[in-house]
Amino acid sequence: MYSLLLQHINRYVQLNEEELHAFCNALELKKLRRHHFLLQEGDICKRDYFVIKGGLRQYETDKEGKERIIHFGFENWWITDRHSLITQTPSIYNIEALEPTEVLQINKTTLETLYDRIPRLERYFHLVLQESFALWQQRILQLQKPAEEKYRAFQAEYGAIEQRLPQQYIASYLGITRETLSRIRSQQ
Repeated sequence: MYSLLLQHINRYVQLNEEELHAFCNALELKKLRRHHFLLQEGDICKRDYFVIKGGLRQYETDKEGKERIIHFGFENWWITDRHSLITQTPSIYNIEALEPTEVLQINKTTLETLYDRIPRLERYFHLVLQESFALWQQRILQLQKPAEEKYRAFQAEYGAIEQRLPQQYIASYLGITRETLSRIRSQQ
C-alpha cells in the first residue's frame, strides 16, 4: 500500500526506517467510489492526499453552474486544496473521484508535528511544493495560448492519462469547448 508513496519520497529525500515507519503510521487509507467526493465546496480542507490508485478531478462551479477543472490527481500525485488547507477557510473547490480511487491521507496538524521530528520529511514536501508551484506557473501561461497549443501541451504532459478522461473534462481543464477539442483532435 505504501510502496508508491515511498518511491515518490525516495526521488527527493532518503528517510531512515524509523522515519518511514513514523510517517506511514500517520497515514490513513481512504477509498472512494466513482463520483464520490474527497472534498466539497464549503468544507475546510484538513488533509493532504496522495493518490495510490485511481483518479480525481479538482474543480470549482461558477454562478451559472459551469464547472472549471483546475487540476487532476492520478497515481503518484498529491492533491488537496492548498489555500483552504493553509488558511483553514472554506474551500471553493470540489475534489471528486473519476473512477474507483484510493488515497493515503494525512492530517495537516499531524504532518506539521512530523516536520519537527523528521526534518527530511519537511524537505520532501518543500521540494514537492516547489515543483508543483513551477508547474502551476506553466499552466497559467498555457491558459493564455491558442487552443491547439494548450491541447498539445496537455498531451505532452498528461498523454498517459488522456484516455482515462472524458472529453468534457479535458475541455474544461483546457478552458475550451468540447466542440473545439473535437475539432483539434480531428485535425491531428
